[in-house]
Amino acid sequence: MELVEPIAINTKKNNSKKDLKESLQILQTWFSPSFPVGSFSYSHGLEAMINDDLIKSKEDILDYLKSLLKYGTGKNDIILIKHSYLGEELNELALSLCPTKERKIECIEMGNAFRKVLGDSWNYKIPENTAYPISVGKAAKHFNIPLNLTIISYLQSFASNLINVCIKHIPIGQKVGQDCIIQTYDLIRELEKDSENLNLEDLGGICFNSDIYSIKHENLKTRVYKT
Repeated sequence: MELVEPIAINTKKNNSKKDLKESLQILQTWFSPSFPVGSFSYSHGLEAMINDDLIKSKEDILDYLKSLLKYGTGKNDIILIKHSYLGEELNELALSLCPTKERKIECIEMGNAFRKVLGDSWNYKIPENTAYPISVGKAAKHFNIPLNLTIISYLQSFASNLINVCIKHIPIGQKVGQDCIIQTYDLIRELEKDSENLNLEDLGGICFNSDIYSIKHENLKTRVYKT
């Protein structure tokens, strides 16, 4: 059987409209549900919170997402993406920031899945067991994708995946899910703008409920998600 050659990606550094369109195509591919990183297998501890009736409504979902994106994983991930994009080696730091065993599993497994696809189909190699946000930052730099678009796409994918968990398991209807996604747009653009002034000293989080329920998820008797 004839093998298909890896996709050829334009890595020339210029800001033409063609390159912007290409960047958007790549980001839409990387953060599409069809890109096999297995994001649908992880709930980031949200399954346990729903199980304890802490997340029950549209308002609960939006409040939780705002906290997580501004003061927890979302903020930390965009800092790690930004500094990896700038060439810093931060994988050990990224893994040390995982507050629970399941969060570390999620971070490594998604990173390895992303790494494998980039190596097999995109001809770009990333070391094994590289944290997911580190892998994204390195790949975006390699393919000359604008950092701001990378951050927006990453956060939108992160939020959409958690909203999808809520659609299935609260459950809420598809319309409410779409309403939640739309209402994250302004917040994500705000976070991307804030990222310009964030540095490694800003790493850290105060989303204690999210961390605690990541631990509780390990002991759920019936689980749909890995985390």
